[in-house]
Amino acid sequence: MPVQPPPAPARVPPYAQELTGSWMRRMTAHYGLPAQDLLRGILAGPHRVRVTGTPGNGLELFLNAPARAELARFTGLSLARLTGLLPSLAMHELPWDDEVAAVWGAPRQAWLSACPACTSRACSPDRPVLVYPGTAGHVCRRHQRWLLARPGKPVSIPLQTLPEVLAAHRRHTTLMRMHPCALNAMNLAAEMVWSWQVRGWRPETVWQDRVRRLATVTRCTPAAVTAHALLSYPETVAVARLLVDGCWQQRLRETVASAGIPTAAGVFLQEVGRRISRPWLVDWLSAHSRTSPRRAVQTDPLRQWLHELTTADGATGEVGWTVLPSALRPAEFIERAGLLAPGRARTVFEEAAAASLLGGWEPAAPAPPLTVR
Repeated sequence: MPVQPPPAPARVPPYAQELTGSWMRRMTAHYGLPAQDLLRGILAGPHRVRVTGTPGNGLELFLNAPARAELARFTGLSLARLTGLLPSLAMHELPWDDEVAAVWGAPRQAWLSACPACTSRACSPDRPVLVYPGTAGHVCRRHQRWLLARPGKPVSIPLQTLPEVLAAHRRHTTLMRMHPCALNAMNLAAEMVWSWQVRGWRPETVWQDRVRRLATVTRCTPAAVTAHALLSYPETVAVARLLVDGCWQQRLRETVASAGIPTAAGVFLQEVGRRISRPWLVDWLSAHSRTSPRRAVQTDPLRQWLHELTTADGATGEVGWTVLPSALRPAEFIERAGLLAPGRARTVFEEAAAASLLGGWEPAAPAPPLTVR
């Protein structure tokens, strides 16, 4: 049976919202033990210890109730305190309640490398602090960095030449604080903006300029950055803020009642175009709809939202946020790259991966199921 390390957790405290697996990896340097041996030592007690998986095939560490109790005892921190810092401890899906069990697996939600400047005392070049960014924690405004996801190295994008992204992040955090439906609105806004982006905006100049600046700071080709969430982030936030605006919701309901959904969509898009500096947006989308009307309706999340907005539930203030399957923004970077840079998707994907542009925060990050074998 492994000898339990002496309690000295204060020297390696967990960060707020850190992956439990990240914290365990960082503790290995202090104790001089491999992560698996350290884990078994922490969990050693009167019960049998079951550890499934390894740190090599799982970034996150999930513990059942007895294991969480052992971790709390070892650290000297209350379980409530630990759970507040380490989100994975709130998982209650592991079996084997009659023994101490731990599972290395994939994180259940988007994660990223914490700002290296903010965590310089805790992270090393090969052991960054990995955290769940939550709804709007993907930007460090103090150091002006967009944080990326890479398990073995702190990575981020400098935003000094992208001030509109910093401004959008301030609006995003305010939105999340003020509106209970903000997360749904951000997800829907991402789908709306994607439905425009994938059509190829020929008169577009704002994105073209942002692509050039983003390519410069990441040292990538323009094609490799066009599928990244940062490119359309300011527009996504602007649309989301309009979606949750109660006055605009009421105006759109009245417009649908008096003139129909197409007219209401035009009114909405005209305001969006004004807010995102694309005054031509409504005319361009109208022309696109005329050339391929069926395709436009099938892939238009705005029309679906307007329909739900004016249903009986919408009339009582409960807005629907359903997104048509045909309008969903692909979750995988390579799928988005394939639609934005057809014929070069694999090359673009490989370049983006080399620059750590994959993973991390996305407007609608799916949570993979936790599988225990």
